[in-house]
Amino acid sequence: MTKTQNGRTGFTLIELLVVIAIIAILAAILFPVFAQAREKARQTSCLSNVKQLGTGYMMYLQDYDEVFPPHVTERTAPAGTPDTAEARAPYSYKTKLDPYVKNNQIYKCPSALAWPAPQAGKWFTTDYGNNHNEANLVGANQRAWYVANPDFGFNETTAIASITFPANFIILGEAGRASGNSSRGGMYPQPWAFDDKALTDAQQQSRFLPRHNGGGNINYADGHAKFTRPEGTWRSYNDNDWRRNPVKN
Repeated sequence: MTKTQNGRTGFTLIELLVVIAIIAILAAILFPVFAQAREKARQTSCLSNVKQLGTGYMMYLQDYDEVFPPHVTERTAPAGTPDTAEARAPYSYKTKLDPYVKNNQIYKCPSALAWPAPQAGKWFTTDYGNNHNEANLVGANQRAWYVANPDFGFNETTAIASITFPANFIILGEAGRASGNSSRGGMYPQPWAFDDKALTDAQQQSRFLPRHNGGGNINYADGHAKFTRPEGTWRSYNDNDWRRNPVKN
């Protein structure tokens, strides 16, 4: 700081540039921290959604002899089913859980992209997909894979008591296409099956998405929910959280 000819004091240009540079450095350091803190808050809100959906599933199981539903996504409606919201409703897990959660916004992750307007093929959009086994759904894209790998996922033949390690078995979690666009209710095993990175958005199948600081929220068959990273759901092909009866716990 120097004195001017009239006796007043002021900053020199160099001093001002130094102050500006310091402020810019501090901003560069703090802005990512603020962004991470904001995303952490969204992660917590999303975890609450997943936990409540998991609680809805526990209530559904109690009402249906502790057996899971045959369908979770409108995409798996039988051939010939009209592509209207009314006709496809019985095949969406949202309509199965709605009597228990009674809140459509609970299916929306605060960090996910905006949902498309309801339309043919996208009547029941959701940001959370199910670990659903499609072996019994004739015409389903993944049917052959599930027939060959029957231990993955759940369907109407799966009783909650048949799951060896319910605290490790995935029921549902944050899901969407590789583009980030929303799901219709499915969440398929990755990276072992249906690796769809080269496909168009319309062709892709829904996968577990790490929306929050490199990870995402998942609900398990014992009712608890937690934040995890994609690699955390895969320990080995025979020992992982997508299977009802893994070799190890």
